[in-house]
Amino acid sequence: MSRRIALLAVAVAAAWSVPARAEVIDGNRIVIIDGDTVALPCAMPARGCAEKVRFIAIDAPETFRPTCENERAVGLRAKARVAKMLRGATVYVERSGRKDRYGRTLANLKTADGDVGQALLNARLALPYKPGKVAKARRLAHWCSNHEN
Repeated sequence: MSRRIALLAVAVAAAWSVPARAEVIDGNRIVIIDGDTVALPCAMPARGCAEKVRFIAIDAPETFRPTCENERAVGLRAKARVAKMLRGATVYVERSGRKDRYGRTLANLKTADGDVGQALLNARLALPYKPGKVAKARRLAHWCSNHEN
């Protein structure tokens, strides 16, 4: 009887560690576009069918058409951190049910090491996202004037 209880406890603990309503994907199959955007594979691979996903509530520096060289450098470090977290990991995708203005799905990605977006914030490789031109200008000023990142 105690073996059954132990197995049940393990099953319950495992269920609690998996985010509710999350899709499970092999991290090796995810294409990393930059520090805050990835492309998820299709169930049946076909040309152009990948789903682009933008991490919720963060903004990582641009690597494609950056405003300054420091933005590119920090953006590449953010992209490398995402790769380090996703490669070889089981990834849980928690979709918000919303899309951004570019049609990307807004979602959180989590691994056994934690929330990917939060890890970027903690490492100072991303900033909290706030909408608007003034907020964007502040983020660019941060990346382009702060060479400590």
